[in-house]
Amino acid sequence: MSRNRQLLRYFVKSWPSFAAGGVALLATNLLALSIPRQIGAAVQHLRDAADTASIDVSAVESLAWTIAALALGAAVARVVSRVFIFNAGRQTEYRLRNELFAHLTRLDRAFFERSATGDLTSRVVNDVTFVRLMFGFGVLHVVNTAIAYVVVLSLMLSVSPKLTLYSLLPYPIIFFTVRLFTKAVYTRTQAVQAQLSAISARAQENLSGAMVVRAFAIQDRENDAFRALSDEYVERNLALARVRGALMPYMGVIGGLGMLIVLWLGGLETIREGITLGEYIEFSAYIVTLAWPTMAMGWVLSMWHRGTAAFDRLGVILDAKPSVAPPATGALHLPAISATSGEIQFEGVSLTYEDGTEALRGVDLTIAAGTTVAIVGRTGGGKTSLVHLVARMRDPTAGRVLLDGVDLRDVDPVEVRGEIGYVPQDPFLFSMTVEDNIRLGERPGSGLTVDDAVRIAGLSDDVEILSNGLQTLVGERGVTLSGGQKQRVTIARAVMRAPRVLVLDDALASVDTRTERRILDELAAVMKGRTSLVVTHRFSALELVDEIVVVDEGRVAERGSHEALLALGGIYAGLHRRQQMEEEA
Repeated sequence: MSRNRQLLRYFVKSWPSFAAGGVALLATNLLALSIPRQIGAAVQHLRDAADTASIDVSAVESLAWTIAALALGAAVARVVSRVFIFNAGRQTEYRLRNELFAHLTRLDRAFFERSATGDLTSRVVNDVTFVRLMFGFGVLHVVNTAIAYVVVLSLMLSVSPKLTLYSLLPYPIIFFTVRLFTKAVYTRTQAVQAQLSAISARAQENLSGAMVVRAFAIQDRENDAFRALSDEYVERNLALARVRGALMPYMGVIGGLGMLIVLWLGGLETIREGITLGEYIEFSAYIVTLAWPTMAMGWVLSMWHRGTAAFDRLGVILDAKPSVAPPATGALHLPAISATSGEIQFEGVSLTYEDGTEALRGVDLTIAAGTTVAIVGRTGGGKTSLVHLVARMRDPTAGRVLLDGVDLRDVDPVEVRGEIGYVPQDPFLFSMTVEDNIRLGERPGSGLTVDDAVRIAGLSDDVEILSNGLQTLVGERGVTLSGGQKQRVTIARAVMRAPRVLVLDDALASVDTRTERRILDELAAVMKGRTSLVVTHRFSALELVDEIVVVDEGRVAERGSHEALLALGGIYAGLHRRQQMEEEA
């Protein structure tokens, strides 16, 4: 969808407010622009009184009260217009920001792998604000300028068509030069906002990695890098300010030339009695009235292009499509969970990443429902890629993955993920209490309580020593907890879902061997009749699982029990022997 069509879509959503504001602006201009005629009549009345040496005080008082009433009415209408139009701008900001966030939650990991968090944050916060200003102040002044020009020109023509033509002679110059300004404003605005995103991304990375910065004592280097980004931001802002700063005075000069012409030619017409003194005053007031809309046009053009530049940057997010999407038509549903749910089948599955890396090649594998299967292998062999397909975080580039007989690509990803309890390699916790983090995985009817999940995840002893137990705030990304504690909280969160399939992606790496065995024992009880996939580099407790699958170079190289694979003397036996030697060393 083109930018203009997208902007129109948001405009239409708030059209009642914009329409009411437009009516109020029309009333504002009609009332305000009636004042010059009253002033002209008053001046002419006083001029005539000077000739006749007689003045009608009541007539002058009537004109004065009329002017005051018109000014008051214009002020009220002006306030009303701003309330409606600014409110419409706020409504647009509200809708756009919510739509952006909702769309971001639908995008898959591939998008976030190539996008900096700070850059996305800058777009959702700063760029949306610029769009709001465009819909608020921008629309207000565009409509006001259009109405003012139509009304003023009609009134000027009613006074003197010839003088109107002369006063407008400088204005065509605007249309020949304003394009140069607007293009420069747009390109410089894009550069400024891109640099602001770079600053936000750098700040976010340094704040998230503050411990690393301090540990390696690279504060000075990071400060210098951030200062360089800030210096570039200043330079780009100054380049934009030079263009914007020249635009408004340029418009003012054009308006000033019109006033100069009226002063010269209008004065001559008055002297020759082509127009009366009152008409000359009235006409001059109209030209003065046009001065602000003309100067404001430069500011509006700048704001408009700043808003469109921001909207174009937001369009990059809104136009992004998730590579893992719901079926276009006829979405299927997974069968209801039964006593034996969770059969997983890989049929000729291959997976190639966006950079051309081949992660999986022709994988054929069936994992029986209700079993606990360990997936092991060398680093980079394709273990995580395999379980990502089960949680439908990615779709295979060839072949298909079935869960309980249903091709996952025929099911809405939200439904698939709702049936999977996934514990990632890098445990992520939100800045809330331990209990709230665990309850994120809660599913009505699961039959599990938070205490059950804590016990199953081997977290009971840790909860007792936390300052406020389950109500302890964990800080951003769980910074107040140890690595093992964070992993166990994420395991508890996944368990709370009572999932059809539980995936532990190297999620026991930070716990000791005794705790690992205890967690696997508890999981075996709670996942009875369900399927568990345990990706691991440690072989200390693998005799507890039903089967071991060895993935190497994107293929299933070996599979069997712990004892059978040791007896085979292949890849698994070699990895097991090497780990034993490392532990002994």
